[in-house]
Amino acid sequence: MGRLTRLGRAARDLHAVLIDPAFGGCARRIGAHRSLLIGDDLTPGDVHEAVTEAVRRAREDSTVLVVALLGHGFTTPQQTDLYYMVGDSTTESTGSAVHVGHLLAGAADEKGLDGVIGIVDTCRASGATPDAGQLAGGVRAGRARLAVLTAAAADQDARDLRLSSALTEVLREGIPGAGSALHVDRTLTEALRARISGQTVGRTEYDNDPYALQGLWLSRNARHTTVTDAEPVGPLGHQVLSEAVELWRAPAALPERLTPTALEELRDFARSGRVEDETDPVWRRRIEEVTTALLECAYVADLIADTLADELTSDLLRTAGRLAGFPTARKEGTLLRDLLEYAALRVQPVGDRPGQGVARLLAAVADRAGLGTSDSPLREWARQRRLTPQFNQALKDFEADRQGQRLRLVVSLAGAWADWPEEVEAWLLRGGTALPEQWSTPCVSADRIGVGRAIGEALDWARGQLPVPELLVNVDVAAPAHLVARWRPEEEKIGLHILGAHHAVMVRWSGRLDPQAHNAESNDAARKSLQAMASCAAVPVEWVDAAVLRDRSGLDLGLQAGQYAMAVGVDHHPEDLPDVLGLLLPYAPIVLWPRPDARSSQDRLRTVVGQQWHTLPGGFAQAYRDRWKTHENCSLCLGDIRAVWHDEAWLEFCRPFEKRAVTALEEEP
Repeated sequence: MGRLTRLGRAARDLHAVLIDPAFGGCARRIGAHRSLLIGDDLTPGDVHEAVTEAVRRAREDSTVLVVALLGHGFTTPQQTDLYYMVGDSTTESTGSAVHVGHLLAGAADEKGLDGVIGIVDTCRASGATPDAGQLAGGVRAGRARLAVLTAAAADQDARDLRLSSALTEVLREGIPGAGSALHVDRTLTEALRARISGQTVGRTEYDNDPYALQGLWLSRNARHTTVTDAEPVGPLGHQVLSEAVELWRAPAALPERLTPTALEELRDFARSGRVEDETDPVWRRRIEEVTTALLECAYVADLIADTLADELTSDLLRTAGRLAGFPTARKEGTLLRDLLEYAALRVQPVGDRPGQGVARLLAAVADRAGLGTSDSPLREWARQRRLTPQFNQALKDFEADRQGQRLRLVVSLAGAWADWPEEVEAWLLRGGTALPEQWSTPCVSADRIGVGRAIGEALDWARGQLPVPELLVNVDVAAPAHLVARWRPEEEKIGLHILGAHHAVMVRWSGRLDPQAHNAESNDAARKSLQAMASCAAVPVEWVDAAVLRDRSGLDLGLQAGQYAMAVGVDHHPEDLPDVLGLLLPYAPIVLWPRPDARSSQDRLRTVVGQQWHTLPGGFAQAYRDRWKTHENCSLCLGDIRAVWHDEAWLEFCRPFEKRAVTALEEEP
């Protein structure tokens, strides 16, 4: 045979695209059993040994094997079986060459392989197709997958390694409209035929494995445009399902786009199992659970969209997510999908009836849309899934929480001009009451002990105003910046318990109750900030580090210019914290900072706030209680974070004080 001057280049180019993670994704091997063999001294034994080693590794990984044979090939008279030629091969001796059909059939018949792809770029290449009887009667009893791409017909010459060159080009350029991956199928064959003339590109497919996890793809499609917002399965769904598949059949990979059809096929595959499957059946059941949950998410998303066709907005979904206690999705176009996946995959009690998290989210959506008590399709979904009790309980919880939020005791230390106040004022807020009941008492001593006793008296007064069995849970403590910086009112002992043991304590800044000329402007700006934060996809916290605090004049100018219009987080505990809070609180409706004894780092602090933002501010009360139980050797947690939080309810409470004069107590003569 003549020397193939382009063989080395064609082999290296094809090998490069096949091992490129962006395209073929094959494993590159070097050393004694390298993945690319080129040389005039190769023997049939070298080829068989190389393929045997590749089969062994592919079997260990339960993955697909790609075998590409480039060079010369021949068939014997009256036969179409292809023989692949190596260094000393001659057309007079079949023993000096490699029988390609037997080579590929033997590889495909190995248990553990997910399939074999053969690429044969020789003359007479279609003679590489194995005999169907050899595959059907093998060790796997025909349960094998093999796809062979051939450069020429059985009676035809192949020229200049055109198949290899064209295939390399197609894999690198991609095929428009072919999906996320390229397979050895009609689409790929036609693309190659359009580039190759003078020889017939062919293909053979044998797929008799009912337990294949995914399609037998050759390369990722470079022309495929990933659809982000329209993806039926989001990042959380991909993560949970990928973890389950890896623990079941590592390193099998999922299709890039998990369509409902792909999910159904995977679920059916997991349900069927197989006799020789020695993997843990627990993970097979887990895959069935996850795929079922993701399919239910897609169904419920359509149900919500149809039910609330005119009322469904991003704001409604964000509000419902917060009401249900779920994290806020980051992308506008994926709000509903991501909320449903969190509900289905993260809020599902182990061993309980599936769908409880979804029922809670549906109840929140119904509540926000005014459908809580009506016989809507959302309630019908709960009835069909036998989740009506969970749906109703969630609605009851939401209403109870609203009622509890409306009933609040506000304790003000506004008169503490320099240190501790001489008087404590209190108001009992009940939802719908225009004028809250007011009470005040002088402190027995202008110190922490005196303030603690006054707070206890305020609690006794508030309890006396409430009918049995109504309970007071929420307590707002408004204090000036110098006390907020060093005092934790929830840790104050009031009677038998510390205040935060049985009350949810919210720290407010009393400056908004002071007779300052700009309080009305400050409160209106805070309302605008809260509205913007409610519609914000990301966690709406702007962080201030030590460098920013050192440039105090620059920070002051930035605040005046409205640059810190959302929540402000101080990522460390500055020594002059009272001054820092005094600067920030007139501008920021929410300010966060770590305790002085917290084992904090900037990254950890920001991570905790980001992870827990959807639970705030209500999550602080339980976080502080958890911290009191045990905190030894604990890294920074939510209980280490302090906050002054002004929500819209507090700003409404402050409205009458915007023109109210607060005077210090007159001294006795």
